[in-house]
Amino acid sequence: MLDGDALLDLYQRGRAGDALGRAALLGRAAAGAGAETLPLGELDRRIWALRTRLLADMARPAADEAVCTCPACGARLEFTLPADFVPPPAVAQTVAVEWRGKTHLLRLPCLADFGPQGLRLQALGTAPWHDPGFAALAAEALQAADPALGLTLAMDCPECGAALDEGFDPAAWLWAEIEDMARGLLDEVVRLARAFGWSEREILAMPPARRALYLAEVAP
Repeated sequence: MLDGDALLDLYQRGRAGDALGRAALLGRAAAGAGAETLPLGELDRRIWALRTRLLADMARPAADEAVCTCPACGARLEFTLPADFVPPPAVAQTVAVEWRGKTHLLRLPCLADFGPQGLRLQALGTAPWHDPGFAALAAEALQAADPALGLTLAMDCPECGAALDEGFDPAAWLWAEIEDMARGLLDEVVRLARAFGWSEREILAMPPARRALYLAEVAP
């Protein structure tokens, strides 16, 4: 179970990090110590399952609405995540890419393959990564093996009619929800501590439904 104390601890450890660090943090919370070596698509699926548990444990509604910007006209677009959304499963753990008469066996990328300069392609297998043609073909084959590697949401801009695919990152989405939940929880702790003199530990030990009863009696 992910209680309020665990949520605030997660928020405290991740707030000063970058996107990759937060993905690793959420991955470890979702999949344990081996998170960095899981294929990225599988890690996304574990993180999304963590989100489901967290929302249930914290008795919070899902934040299924978000915004993006149309690259064609700059309009601000609002979109809703499908209620039944789940990152699709992988169909293979490795792929064979034929290039100029030679077969290159590649594995799916994981968090451990990322360094300061981004994805270390050589970690996926010995291959002519310097060749743009091969790199493009390999990227296409890897995404076909695990569609969750490049999740996008298709939409149309209501202002200019342009069709666009908005990239979707489950870890970034969950982190935004964790930030909202943590700030809301901190506000609840402050209000109840001021009203009743309870400690943070005492307040967080209450089930969310019980906390809500007391909060209803406290002026905002």
